[in-house]
Amino acid sequence: MQNNEKKIRLIRDKMSRIGIGEKNLDDAAILASYSINKFGQLCAVPKN
Repeated sequence: MQNNEKKIRLIRDKMSRIGIGEKNLDDAAILASYSINKFGQLCAVPKN
């Protein structure tokens, strides 16, 4: 598994490429809302 800094950087990169504004989200909010699946795609974290 990737460390959090690398994961956050990757998520921010993918979000900006598809046009999701990530500038106003802090790191904790990004990790709580998004993840990278095993294929390297951005996906939403399920909310319970």
